[in-house]
Amino acid sequence: MTKTATRKPGSVQRQGRRVMPTPRRASQRKMPPALTVGELIAAAYDTAGGEEVEVLKLVTSPQMSRVLGRRIVLVG
Repeated sequence: MTKTATRKPGSVQRQGRRVMPTPRRASQRKMPPALTVGELIAAAYDTAGGEEVEVLKLVTSPQMSRVLGRRIVLVG
């Protein structure tokens, strides 16, 4: 409905505005479950077939660092 700006005859009519509801996001950003370093190394052993040199290459690779956002250094 339109409303009048003033109550005088011949007044200008203006249209009121409704606030539109914000769209609801069905799925918020869900963080994947956190992996521990032990789980990561165990998965590398499974992938590499148990060879320690290959596990070391997998865990310390630049791709793994990029995905995790951290650099892993194995000592020993």
